[in-house]
Amino acid sequence: MLEHVLSKTRQISEKARLKLSVDMAASIEQIYSDIETLINFINREMDIIGNNRNLDESVKRTARREVLENAGRKFEIIKTKRTCAALDEALEAKLLNAPVPGKDEDCLLKFLREREIRDRLSGMTEAQIKSHFGNSLFDGSNLLLLDAILNSPPGFELFPESTLKKLRWIRAIKLNPEVASELEMAREMNSVGKKMLALVKKELDSSRIKELPVSLNKKNI
Repeated sequence: MLEHVLSKTRQISEKARLKLSVDMAASIEQIYSDIETLINFINREMDIIGNNRNLDESVKRTARREVLENAGRKFEIIKTKRTCAALDEALEAKLLNAPVPGKDEDCLLKFLREREIRDRLSGMTEAQIKSHFGNSLFDGSNLLLLDAILNSPPGFELFPESTLKKLRWIRAIKLNPEVASELEMAREMNSVGKKMLALVKKELDSSRIKELPVSLNKKNI
């Protein structure tokens, strides 16, 4: 039972191993291992029920449903334990809060240059700024311009918050490509893990419905 799910999740795990770091691939492998253990539990219990000649089909159906409900509870524990969102959040914070490279004595000069840039941009609309500086701004190649815009005093922002949020990411990725790459892999790992768990959840739900009494089963079709 559910062998096709095991096969699909195995394939997903093996593909992920080719793209992810060793540690992240190991996390995906652990999810697969948990899924394999869960499916082995289901198969073992179903075999015991199927081989028990003292049970009629109605009792067996009830017993199989209980196994699947128990498996569902085990699955929820696996899903909670193997969620990788915390790693994503940690890497995002690390990326956005990384220190700015440079010497302390350069801070005043940098501040003055940023203010000068903001003074020049103050009479321009958002569309005009993007028209003149869009390429270098959104590819991260003009960090001084990026910082001048991002460090605008409260109430004097040159762009709306949605654009500023995008620019913060561009700046962070430009300054910390290694962390950005790690975050990209973490997101891929999280996506792969969710895909594997979603396959299991779908099949568990389908199997439980099939074991409902006939009258209830028809209502769920």
